[in-house]
Amino acid sequence: MKLFTLQPAAMCLLLLAARLDASQTVGLTLSTLETHVNHTMRIELLLHRSSNLAPAGLQWVFRLPPGVKIMGIEAGAAVREAGKSLVCNGAKCLVYGMNRTTISNGPIAVLTVTVERGFASAKSSARYEAHGRARMTREEIQIGDPVAVSLQGKSIPVVSDNGIASPSKTH
Repeated sequence: MKLFTLQPAAMCLLLLAARLDASQTVGLTLSTLETHVNHTMRIELLLHRSSNLAPAGLQWVFRLPPGVKIMGIEAGAAVREAGKSLVCNGAKCLVYGMNRTTISNGPIAVLTVTVERGFASAKSSARYEAHGRARMTREEIQIGDPVAVSLQGKSIPVVSDNGIASPSKTH
């Protein structure tokens, strides 16, 4: 009889632990800053973390659709304030620092891309739309292979919105 009373309690405990674990993640999202007539776009990569999770380092890859090219990637305010450095090799980026400072919420990188004219009509500039979906229905810039690490060198789970900046054709 004691087995039956322990089983529901154990199930509740497991569900609670799973919920707590799901909230123990760092989030990365993309946010469009500016769209220019010359088919360039500035996009911020934003870090969202809970107060008890503080990454000391990050790594990710920008996945770009055909027709979108990287013009530059610079460190965001959250990286600079933490005294960290951002280095990128093409679309793969790493935030690191030789200090014991963690990275706070906010912009960690600013990506500048150019969009080929094929994405827009000759009469008007390209339109860019934001999408917060888990699945990609059109070609979008995505955050791939995200990794976060704590000051102790332990891995922190990372969730990305997997694509928010999407070039679309205008009619």
